[in-house]
Amino acid sequence: MRKLVLCGSIAFLLALMVGLVVWAEPTPQAVPSEVDQAIDRALAYLATQQLPNGGIDSFGMGNADPAGTAKAVMAVAAAGRSAKWIAHAQTGLTLLDFLAAQAITYTHETPYTDSAHLFPMQAGTLLAAVAAADQDPTSFGGMNLLEQISDTYIAATGAYSTSAAAGWFSGEATPLSQAWVILGLAAAGQPVPISATNWLIEAQEEDGSWAAGDPDTTALAVVALIGSGNVQPTDAPIQRALAWFKANQLPGGGWRPSWDTDPANANSTGMALQALMAAGYVPPTASWSTAQGDPIQALLGLQKGDGRIGGTYANAYSTVDAIAGLSERPLFMLGRAARVRRGLAWISKQQNADGSWSGFSGPDAGATSDAVLAYVAAGYDPDTVMIPGGLSATEYLSANVASYAAQSADRAGKLALTVVAVGKDPRQFGGVDLIDMLMNTWYDAEIGAFGVPTNTVHQAFPILALAAAGEPVPVSATQTLLSLQQEDGGWKYDTSPGPYNQTYPTYTGLAIQALVAGGVPTNSAAIQNALGFIRAHQKEDGGWDGANETAYVVQGLLAAQEEPDSAAWWVEGRSPYTALAGYQKVDGAMVWQWSWPEDNGLATWQGLQALQGLYFPYEPAGALRPYVPADAGLDPDRLVVAEPKLLLAPHATLILPYGGDLNGSAEIQVAYRPAGGQEWLAAPVIHGSGVLTATLSLPLGQYQVRAGYSDAEGVQYGAMLSDTLELEFTLSHIALPLVSNP
Repeated sequence: MRKLVLCGSIAFLLALMVGLVVWAEPTPQAVPSEVDQAIDRALAYLATQQLPNGGIDSFGMGNADPAGTAKAVMAVAAAGRSAKWIAHAQTGLTLLDFLAAQAITYTHETPYTDSAHLFPMQAGTLLAAVAAADQDPTSFGGMNLLEQISDTYIAATGAYSTSAAAGWFSGEATPLSQAWVILGLAAAGQPVPISATNWLIEAQEEDGSWAAGDPDTTALAVVALIGSGNVQPTDAPIQRALAWFKANQLPGGGWRPSWDTDPANANSTGMALQALMAAGYVPPTASWSTAQGDPIQALLGLQKGDGRIGGTYANAYSTVDAIAGLSERPLFMLGRAARVRRGLAWISKQQNADGSWSGFSGPDAGATSDAVLAYVAAGYDPDTVMIPGGLSATEYLSANVASYAAQSADRAGKLALTVVAVGKDPRQFGGVDLIDMLMNTWYDAEIGAFGVPTNTVHQAFPILALAAAGEPVPVSATQTLLSLQQEDGGWKYDTSPGPYNQTYPTYTGLAIQALVAGGVPTNSAAIQNALGFIRAHQKEDGGWDGANETAYVVQGLLAAQEEPDSAAWWVEGRSPYTALAGYQKVDGAMVWQWSWPEDNGLATWQGLQALQGLYFPYEPAGALRPYVPADAGLDPDRLVVAEPKLLLAPHATLILPYGGDLNGSAEIQVAYRPAGGQEWLAAPVIHGSGVLTATLSLPLGQYQVRAGYSDAEGVQYGAMLSDTLELEFTLSHIALPLVSNP
C-alpha cells in the first residue's frame, strides 16, 4: 500500500479570508443528453459550412480549407458518426472527396512537381483524418501517406522534417508538426518510433507546456504521446503538462491562448479535454471542476443559437475542436485500424501459458478459436502469439481438438473453421479428421441436419466449416437451416419450446453467413427477409443490443453484400461500425453492454473480427505475418484520483472527484476524527458521475480526514500507481466574520 500524507491543512474557510477561493456547490454535470444535443447542433452547423466541393469553410471566408476539413472528419468520427455522413446537398460530395482531391497539393510544396517536398505536419493531419474515416492510408488521393511520412523520418534525431517551404509553412520539425505526425501514425494503427516521441518530449518547456505555453499544441502533444503507446499518463512529461493545464485553467473551467480575451477558447478547451480524457479523466468534469464550472460546461456555454461553438469569432474551425472535446473518444482511436491494434494488444495480455484463452469456466477451445480468428482477420499468424515461455494457441487447440470437437456439432464446426483460417489441414489436425467427424459423427443424412436439427448454431458452423475447407455442403443441411427461419425473418438459437427462444439478430447474422457460404443467393427471399428483420431491430446508435450481437450482424450484412457504412444502414449518421466501436475502451477491450461494463473477452474477439470488415469463412489473404505486441496503455478501468475538495454549505461535505473506474469496481472509504483524537468516525460515501461525496458532521475545530481508495485495476494519483491509496489530511472548520460590500 502507498500511503500519502498531504502536508499542511486544507483550511478552506481560512483561505477565503486571505482572498483565495472557497469551493462552491459544484454545478451538476451536464447529463449525456445535454452534451449529445450540443454535439447534434454543432454537427448540423458544420453541414451548413460545407461548400459544393465537399470541403468546410472553416473561417467563413468562402473558401474550403484542407486543415479544417480534416479536423471536421475527426470531429464527425469522434461524435460517433460515419465520416461519409456529411455530404453537400447539391453535389453529393463528402468531406473525404474534398480531402482526396486536395491531398497532394495540401501536403506538398506548390506548384506541385515530382520533386516537391512534403510538409510533415499537413501529412500527419491528413493521415489522422484518413485513419478516422477508415480509408486506406497507402492509397488516398493518389498518395501513400505512410510511405511519404516515413521518408521524412530522421532516425538520428527522431524528427519528421523536410526542407519544404511555402509562405508561412515549413517542413521543419516543430512540436506541433511532430505531434500531428505521431498522432496520425497512432491513429492509423502504426508503431511510432521511440526516438520520435523522445524528440517531442525534449521539446517540452520547463513549465510543462509546449510551444511556449500554447494550450492547443500542449494538448495535442499529450494526446499524441499517450496515443503512441510509448508514453503513459503516469510518466513525467504528461504529469508536467497536466500540472500546467491546472495552473492555467480559467475560473469558468476552460482554457484560452494568451492572445484571447474570451472567457474560454473553444479550440483550446476542446483540445485540453482531449488531453484530459487521454490521461484517464473520464468524465473530465468533477475531477477538473473550478469554483465556477468545469471544462464541459465551459464548452456548452460557448454554443451559439445556430450550433456554432466558440467565443467572439466562433466558426467551423472552433466548432470542430469543441465537438472532439465534448466526445469521449480520443483522436488517436477513432478509426478501425487503431481499434484493432489496441484490441489485439489487450487480447494478447489475456492469453494463458498453455496457449489458450479462458471462457466462462476457464481455458476453453471455443474461446481460443474466437481469439485466434481475431488475429487471423488482422493478417497475423496465431503461432506467433504466446506469452514468453508459453505455448501457441494452435498448440493448445491441437492438444484439445478431440475432446472439444466431440462435444457438439457447432464446436466441431467452429474448430474446423478456425483450423482452415490459420492455414492448417482440418483433416489432419491434432490427429483428428474434423471433416470426417462433422460428416460421420454429427451429420444425420436421414434428416439432413447436423447435431440438434432445431438448433441454428449447430447447422451454421458445420456449413461454414465445410465451405471453408472446400468440401461440398449437403443441400439438405442448407435446407434445414432455411427451415429454421421464423415468420419475422429472423432465427432463434433453437426452435425448441422455451421462454428465451426468441428470434435474435445474433443468430440471424450467423445464419446469413452460413446460407451464403452454402450457396444461397443474396437476393433470395430468405436473405432479404433476414435483412428486413435486422433492419427492424436496429437501434438508435446504429447497432443492435450489444457488441456480440452487432458484430454478428455486421458480418451477416457483409456476407449479404451489404455495406454497413452506407446510407442504407445509417441512423442519423451512426453506422453499425460506429455502434460497434462504441463498446470499446481505450485499451482495446470491449464490453458486452455498457450496463455491464466489465471487460468482455467474447465481445472483444468477435467485435474485432467484424470491425475489420470480414465475414465467415475466413481465408488467409496471403501469408500470415508475425504478430508484434503493441502497448495499449494503462487500464482505463483504473481509478484516477483527483484532489479532494471541501464544500461548506449547508453542511461540511467532502468532495472526492475522480476519473476512470469505467467498470465501477473501485472502493472508497472516508473516515474523520478531531485533531489529536483516537476514534475514527466513518462517513457514508455517495457515488456520482466522476465524484463521490461524504457529509461530515463537524462542529467548529480542526479535523483529520482519511480517504482510502482501492481498485483491482489500479489507483492512480499523479505519477503514482498502486492497488490501494490512502490520503490523510487536516481541515479546519472555522467561523467566518461577516463582510459587507464596500
